[in-house]
Amino acid sequence: MTERNLAKELAHLATQADSLEKTLVRAWAEREREAKHRKRAESDAEELRQQLRHARERAKVAEHEVASTTAKLEALEHSVGARESELREQIDQLEQAKKILRHEVEQTERERRALELNYREVLGNLRHAAQEARTSTRERPAAEEVTVLSLDPPDNGW
Repeated sequence: MTERNLAKELAHLATQADSLEKTLVRAWAEREREAKHRKRAESDAEELRQQLRHARERAKVAEHEVASTTAKLEALEHSVGARESELREQIDQLEQAKKILRHEVEQTERERRALELNYREVLGNLRHAAQEARTSTRERPAAEEVTVLSLDPPDNGW
């Protein structure tokens, strides 16, 4: 081979070596970028895993709180329902007592009116008797003609 060809080939080999070196440098740079990206992605993934664990823990706590609150609510609803039933029963009893009392008041009022009527009749009879007594004092009957009535009822053992 001639020197010229040899020089040309050496130049060509040097160019290829340069080109390969540039490619190698780019590949290393790319590999380093990818390693940094991978590290960042792994770091982000770990952070997301921790956030997920924390979120799951909070979700469990929230589930327990919801279950506890639901149980308390159900117990409260049951208690309220029972109390409502008791109060409705008391209202019904009070309504019945009110009806009975209303009936008794009406009956007492009827009795009061009857007594008032009797009282008026008695007063009328007393006035009439007093008037007759005034007119008859001039004509008094003999003692044997007078009838004496006892105001006390006889004791018959009742």
